[in-house]
Amino acid sequence: MDQGRIRWVIPGIEPLLELGERIHVAARDLLYRQGEKSTSVFFIESGTVKLSFIDPTGKRVSLPPRGPGDMFGELSLIGERHRSHDAEALEEGTVIQIHRDHFLGFVRTQPALLLQLLELFGQRIRELEGLVQDLAFRDIESRLSRQLLLLSSEYGIKTKNGILIGFRLTHRDLAEMIGSARENTTMALNRLARQGLLDKRRYQIIIKDIERLREKCGPDKS
Repeated sequence: MDQGRIRWVIPGIEPLLELGERIHVAARDLLYRQGEKSTSVFFIESGTVKLSFIDPTGKRVSLPPRGPGDMFGELSLIGERHRSHDAEALEEGTVIQIHRDHFLGFVRTQPALLLQLLELFGQRIRELEGLVQDLAFRDIESRLSRQLLLLSSEYGIKTKNGILIGFRLTHRDLAEMIGSARENTTMALNRLARQGLLDKRRYQIIIKDIERLREKCGPDKS
């Protein structure tokens, strides 16, 4: 893939990416598991990756998916010794793995990248705060509507029938993204489909009415 066409989350990182290890992943491959040693960062050249946290009871909560140009595993740069989450490919793609020491050595020679890195960490903190607020203040249908809007904004493909979320997405994936049981998520999806807001098929969701879906999100809690 032509890296020049990818908008990397840290501009100017391309020279370092050329030194990294490219890894081809299939759908549902695990890149690392919670508890494994944290010694590297990853950049996504193609495909989509899900990051999820799992508690001792087996309940899993996921962050919004990472797509081309994005980065994950960045906590290894600031002292994380063991992974705090799983990283799983949602579809076939390619990621670039860079050892922590190589990344930090490169950044030391490019001080301007430090500000970009700080901005990225700030974005990650806001993301976690948003997830906590959603779990605390929104019901399942509101959380689902908000997540579908985010996914359609980031990965949406315009079609004659509406906006297609551009990767394979199971009900379990969505349930983990909104902190709900799969069965409850399916029922909420069915309600939205009956109301004409979306069309769902096997592993595909098409948003048909963005404005009405936005109304389902409720007031902003931020």
